[in-house]
Order: sequence, then structure tokens, then C-alpha cells
Amino acid sequence: MTSPSSTILIEDDELPLSWRPTDSQVQRRSPRTSLEVLIEPNDAASGSIEPSRKRKRAKGKGRDTLDTCFRKLRKTFDEELGYFDQEVERLQQKFQEIERKLLLQEERYQEELRSKLILQEERHQEELQRELLLQAEQHEVALSQIRTLRCIICYEQPDRWHVRACGHLILI
Repeated sequence: MTSPSSTILIEDDELPLSWRPTDSQVQRRSPRTSLEVLIEPNDAASGSIEPSRKRKRAKGKGRDTLDTCFRKLRKTFDEELGYFDQEVERLQQKFQEIERKLLLQEERYQEELRSKLILQEERHQEELQRELLLQAEQHEVALSQIRTLRCIICYEQPDRWHVRACGHLILI
């Protein structure tokens, strides 16, 4: 009937009538979705199921095209993955740098607080020492007045006498 090189026309029955061509010479073909070779039943009965060289080449090119597409897709994926890996690494480094800065800032703040506390403690100690010295001087003055008043000799002329270690006054 037909030879293997003749064209087979398949009309799509599911298309609405308004989409079908009105010209009798123009015929709509459905696109082939697979790369399989269509063999007519007459050819199969005759025993020639071997596709022609042209079809073999087209089939091989289809595989090569598919492999090429997968390689390109893999290459693009690897490039994007590499880019995202670099971006993640850059962000991790930035995070670590910010974390280090925060730690240094916190250490400085803690050191500043420690120094302020030390200065405050030193001032407090100095104030306590001044108060103790003032109290000691006031106590000495009070004791000397008591000794002066108790001593009979000093009682007569207290402004010319000095206090001795024993508590008595001597004349200058």
C-alpha cells in the first residue's frame, strides 16, 4: 500500500469544527510526542522492522539533544549551587565578624563597668579613711581636753603646757 517513506497524516478528532482547516488541501497534523518510530502494519508483516538510516540518525540526535539539555541543566544547577554556597559562606563570615564585634564590645563594656566599680570602691575607701582620721583627731582633742582639765597643774595655766605620754603636762 504505502512505502515506509510516505507521510502518515493523523487528524485530531478532538478539535472543534471551527478550528479545523476549511481548505481541503491543508491538513492538520498532530505533533509527535515521542521519538519512537511509527511502523505501518504492512511493513511489520513484510518483515522490514528495521528503521531507515535517516530515522536512526534522528533518533540518535534526539538522545544527544536530551543528553545535552541534561548536561546544560546540570551545569546551570551546579553554577547556581556554587553561587548559593558562596553566598552562604559569605553570610556566615559576615555573621562571625558581627559576632566577634559584639563580643569585643561586650568585653569593653564589662571592663568599663569593672573600672568604674574599682574607682567607686577606691573613693569610698578614701572617704572612710578621711572619716576615720577625722574621728581620731576629734578623739585626740577630746582626750587632751579631758587630761588638761583633770591635771591640777594644767588647770591653772593650760595654754602654756604640752601633753606628755603619761598624760601630764609640762612647761615650755
